[in-house]
Amino acid sequence: MKRFLTLMFFMLSIACMIAFVTACSPDESSDDDNSPDIVSENSGDNIEADPEDLPETVTEEDPETENTDEDLTENEVEDLPEDTEEVQTESEEPVEQEEVVEEVRLDAIPLKIVDEEIDWNADYNKPKVDFDAIVPGLVSQNVYVGHDGWMFYGGTIKDYTETCTYSENRLNFLTKKLVERLDFCEENGIKLYFVVTPNKNSVYPEYMATEGIEMAENRSIDVILGHIAENTGLTVIDCRDGLFAAKEQYPDENLYYKLDTHWNNHGGFAAYTQIMEAVSKDFPNAVQYKKEDYQIDYFESYMKDEAYYLGWYDTFTEQGPVYTLKNGLTATMTSRKDSGPYGEFIHAYIHENGYRDKTDYCTFENTNVADAPSVYVIRDSFGIALVPFITDSFSEATFNWTLGFNKDDILAKKPDIVIMQVVERSLADFFNQSAFK
Repeated sequence: MKRFLTLMFFMLSIACMIAFVTACSPDESSDDDNSPDIVSENSGDNIEADPEDLPETVTEEDPETENTDEDLTENEVEDLPEDTEEVQTESEEPVEQEEVVEEVRLDAIPLKIVDEEIDWNADYNKPKVDFDAIVPGLVSQNVYVGHDGWMFYGGTIKDYTETCTYSENRLNFLTKKLVERLDFCEENGIKLYFVVTPNKNSVYPEYMATEGIEMAENRSIDVILGHIAENTGLTVIDCRDGLFAAKEQYPDENLYYKLDTHWNNHGGFAAYTQIMEAVSKDFPNAVQYKKEDYQIDYFESYMKDEAYYLGWYDTFTEQGPVYTLKNGLTATMTSRKDSGPYGEFIHAYIHENGYRDKTDYCTFENTNVADAPSVYVIRDSFGIALVPFITDSFSEATFNWTLGFNKDDILAKKPDIVIMQVVERSLADFFNQSAFK
């Protein structure tokens, strides 16, 4: 019996060894399906690949603008080559997709020249300050750096922090000259509006570094506009009211570019709305469009003059809104004079109708609103964001980039309305008489 049990145990051991060897033998038919090490190291189908292992063409940057992963902007992430997205999704299980209805888009005008080649050797791409020094409180190259990436024109700090020091005599000189313009317009049956557009920090003081940089209580803009209102019959439109209202109604929409001293088309539309509310009281036939009448698209903007001055122009990017009238009843440019762009305006897109943001003088005709009044706009660079809206609302529109007052040209155009638009920081030019030459 003992010998029998020993024999049985010996045979059972042999059977277990045979089963073990069989289980461990490779199955040639499954070689291609069981090679995880080879796939993870060499295959482009590996969806777990580390971002650092992506091809150099995905992450390579110019030495002067090298960014860490944390520094990549949303635009830069979206601009990664399409094959990167395929690497991340090709091996995933198919997911049932909702039916995508193609959006019917209008022809919107971008704010930056399409596919413009970047010149990294240009002066505006040569850093004037170290990148690490671009922090809140920095004042360099006439640029003031505020909070949360906002930059302000250094020349506006005085307007922001100092109490008005203009004497009564100087204020009287200003009102005397404005009354002369008002009298000229009234004698010729023209309605005159004085439109003042605020500095960026007047609308967004919360982004100014607060230590030692605080808004004064009795600022020049308040004193000047108050003196004009008390001593003239001129219709004054203080665009701060319209911008504050838009800021409250649309808190997620910046009204100014973060990297530029100018407002964007959101800010321009807010000012346009306030202007047209005043104009419509005097001219009921004026056409005023509402925000829902426009399609709003976003494009990369060339308007980032603060980054331009710092020498980091193409390193920083920002989106800008473009308004396109849905009904398509837009104006046609009939004449244009341009002394040539400079500064950041060399990057401005030329619109299909021939208009460019650095166009010194131009005229438009809008036969779609032939019964609307005509307008002559004396303006500065802040008029850029007003041009597309003004041309939509008036039968004829003339835009003259100047602080001067060309009576002969105004009489030649025979407008129903003259708008004098000036930014807050340029109000001083009315005291040094450059506006009245």
